[in-house]
Amino acid sequence: MDSTEFFQALFTSALDLLSRREHSCQELRQKLRSKYPDGDFEATFDRVLVRLQELNYQSDKRFAEVFCRSRVQRGQGPLRIRQELQLRGVESALVQGAMDQMQEEVDWYQLALDLLQRKFHRPIDSAATREEQMKERARRQRYLAYRGFFSDAIQFALAELDAGRSQ
Repeated sequence: MDSTEFFQALFTSALDLLSRREHSCQELRQKLRSKYPDGDFEATFDRVLVRLQELNYQSDKRFAEVFCRSRVQRGQGPLRIRQELQLRGVESALVQGAMDQMQEEVDWYQLALDLLQRKFHRPIDSAATREEQMKERARRQRYLAYRGFFSDAIQFALAELDAGRSQ
C-alpha cells in the first residue's frame, strides 16, 4: 500500500471511530496502531490527526468536556474523572479547563449525597453496636472514595444521610 492509500485508510478508520463517540488523540493512536501495525504509522498518523483537527472532527478539548459530563452522569467524582482523563492522554491544561467547567455546573457535595442515598437508602442503624456502626461508616466512605469524591464531600454526605436531612 502506498503512502496515499495508507493515509486514506487511516483517515477512514479514524472517521469511523470518531463517528461513534469522541476519542482523545492518544486513544485514536492506540486503536489505529493496533489495526495498522505495518507501514510508516507515526508520520502518517500525525498527518491524519492534523487533518482531522483542521476539519474539527477530533478535539481533545471537546473530548474532555464530553467525557466529564458522561462521568458525572455515571456518578463519578472529580478525582476519578481527572485521573481517567489523564490516563487517556489529555493534556493537563485541557483537563483543568474541563474540570473547572464542571465545578461551575455540578454540586459535588449533593452528587455524593445522592449516590449515598441511592446505594444505602437510610442512615446507619443507631441500634447497632459501635463497632458495626464504624464498619458501616467505613464501607460507605470507601464507596464514595472509590467513585472519586473528596473527603469533604464524603463527610458531608455521610453527615446529611445520618442526620436524615437529605432531600
